[in-house]
Amino acid sequence: MNKIWKVIIPISFALCSSLSFAATCNSVIDNNTLSDLTIPAGATCTVNNSSIEGDVNIQKDASLILNSSSIQGSIQANQAKAVRLINSSVSGDIHAPQAATMIHLEKSVISGDVHCSASTRLQTNQSSIEGQKTGKCR
Repeated sequence: MNKIWKVIIPISFALCSSLSFAATCNSVIDNNTLSDLTIPAGATCTVNNSSIEGDVNIQKDASLILNSSSIQGSIQANQAKAVRLINSSVSGDIHAPQAATMIHLEKSVISGDVHCSASTRLQTNQSSIEGQKTGKCR
């Protein structure tokens, strides 16, 4: 019985240390793995060298700066102020359908679609959108 516990306990700690967690951000996240990310109203969140395995929800007047990072899900940016991706990737879509959101892509890849409102400004520099631009991205 003692030998079993000596094996199970280290394996349990090893498994727990690789789990990701959901986070709320109003400052900076460095070198981390998250399951989902929420940026509260009015906040600015900078994510550096990190991986988000789920979705990102950017609330009203909030901003996301994603630097050398990846998002496996989508970005929901209803009424967000800005979304800026630098050397980063998004496997899903970017939704910015209801506000004057600025989307700036620099050396980044969006595998899904970008959904815009008439007041969404989309700027790209050495970036690709593999899906479609829908709505009225300008």
